[in-house]
Amino acid sequence: MNAEEQKPRSRYPRKMLVFTGLITLFAFLIHWQAYYLNETLNVDPALASLLTLLMAVILVMAWGFWTLFWAKHRVIGLLIFLVPIGFFTLYYPNLTGDMTFAGFKPRFWSDAGSYVEPSEAASPVIDVKTTSDIDFPQFLGPNRNARVENVRLSDSWSPVPELLWRIDIGEGWSGFVVVNGFAITQEQRGAEECVTCYDAKSGEIKWINRAQRRHEDFSAMGKAGPRATPTVHEGLVYVTSGTGVLDCIDGSNGELIWSADVPKLVGIKQLVSTNRMGLTYTEEDSRMVWGRSMSPLIVDDVVVVPAGGPNIVVGDSDPTATLIAFDRKTGKEKWRGGKRMPSYGSPSLATIDGQKQILLVAENCAAGHDAATGQELWSFDRPGNSNADANCSQVTSVDGNENRFLLSKGYSAGGELIEVTSNDGTWAVRSLKKDPRVLKTKLTNPVVYDGHAYSLSDGYLECTNLNTFSRIWKQRGRFGNGQVLLVGEKLLVHSEAGELFLVKATPDGYFELGSMKTIDGICWNTLCLYGDLLLVRSEKEAACFRLPTVGE
Repeated sequence: MNAEEQKPRSRYPRKMLVFTGLITLFAFLIHWQAYYLNETLNVDPALASLLTLLMAVILVMAWGFWTLFWAKHRVIGLLIFLVPIGFFTLYYPNLTGDMTFAGFKPRFWSDAGSYVEPSEAASPVIDVKTTSDIDFPQFLGPNRNARVENVRLSDSWSPVPELLWRIDIGEGWSGFVVVNGFAITQEQRGAEECVTCYDAKSGEIKWINRAQRRHEDFSAMGKAGPRATPTVHEGLVYVTSGTGVLDCIDGSNGELIWSADVPKLVGIKQLVSTNRMGLTYTEEDSRMVWGRSMSPLIVDDVVVVPAGGPNIVVGDSDPTATLIAFDRKTGKEKWRGGKRMPSYGSPSLATIDGQKQILLVAENCAAGHDAATGQELWSFDRPGNSNADANCSQVTSVDGNENRFLLSKGYSAGGELIEVTSNDGTWAVRSLKKDPRVLKTKLTNPVVYDGHAYSLSDGYLECTNLNTFSRIWKQRGRFGNGQVLLVGEKLLVHSEAGELFLVKATPDGYFELGSMKTIDGICWNTLCLYGDLLLVRSEKEAACFRLPTVGE
């Protein structure tokens, strides 16, 4: 046997190449058929992303082991393992609401932009007591239903809306509110949770309220920072921090008036940790792992927020309360109502059979509470867990009927139409229609117009007939888990990736009147429209556009 014959043959990875090709083809087919799987089998789009991530991990491990042990190229095999480990030690994937990949974020340093600190103002105070009919003073607008009635948008964007300003902003998922030309939101700036006030037309910052608070979750799926939207009422600003603290702030100068630690009041402890950047953060020792996103609600002389309670209660000392009301001027607790764990939706007001009620989607049900006492009047099962398949969308009123409400949810749960009635003080709830294939909202809410509901259903823009509870049309596109705002008879749709669409609100089909790129980052934050000024934001940028309106 000669030397040439004694030399070992090179191992060619035929089986590995076939295996890689099959896995790649499978991943491609899943994403290619994602729309049809969602349409025919009601498969959540997040499943395709999770399977792709799992298959990528399997492929890297398979090639690493083959190179290390079978091909005996130990250096290459070690590199296949060590390079990803080193990279993911420095960075982690930034995921969208459907677990799709949106880039990487550093673990040991911040990639946040620079911030403009407030300069000396010409006037010592600003005026948010003066109001007008174009104000957008709370979550989802004047009536908390993602509708603006008194603005008429043009039928086309030619030219496109004018960009007035675009700035870096702190982390968080809070939306803007605007009163008397002043825009207020919540941001995370390093170790400080901030409430910030800007001039709506110029983007100039007017004041900052700072607190040494920071919310994060261990999985980083919900990311860092506050996620509720401020409420402005009679010159005061009410905010819920990501850690659950309710603050009342003087809207003229940003000074704190009073504060209430809501989780502490119901016996929830905060778990304190330090992240890779050396920043101290907290997360609740409860099922509310993704932070407090419930915006404060003004009800007459009180401000109401969801509360909850600890996972484990010893003896009869259960402090759990679904809702807590505070005197809006002094912060004194006025009442508690219910014994449920909340979820991530905000409370809203409705009058049902002549009784004023606070509506809320809790962890596993929708419920109505007496607006004067907080007493739970009725509930309706909506299965969910606040650490998994969470209820996030609002209880949505149906036009022209004070007894009917729309419930919506992603995670293949879909929509349901319920009717709430009272008979001699006894409340009853019944399901009228239900379909798991429509109204699959996650981080957004449906809007109701002329007998139809428009929503981002698993990331697709959808129109549902509320009489038949059947889908009229469904538009594939680049929407993702963005936000929808109804302005007159038109929809403003802001995609998860920061693209704005103007769409007719009609059951006749999808009619796009305009589109444009707005900002970078993940756009889970709700829209804010103040007259013809549209304010948008993500976890890294904010911008204001002047929209063409009728008469211009």
